[in-house]
Amino acid sequence: MRMNTELQFWRSMAGYAVARAHAQRARAKQGRTELGASALEWAIISAILVAAALAIGLVVRRVIDKRTGEIENG
Repeated sequence: MRMNTELQFWRSMAGYAVARAHAQRARAKQGRTELGASALEWAIISAILVAAALAIGLVVRRVIDKRTGEIENG
């Protein structure tokens, strides 16, 4: 079940990135190119990065716990 949750997480991140790229492309075609990001965009980007860091941390912790158990059990 954890792998399914992680897969959903990465799919949603990829979906967001694709949607964001399409939106920027549409704005560029209309001649509306903003150089700066709004506070909301920065908050969303920060939240995604924090979530990614947590997901990576969980994966690393699982690997370490698994290896520790293997060493303890011989």
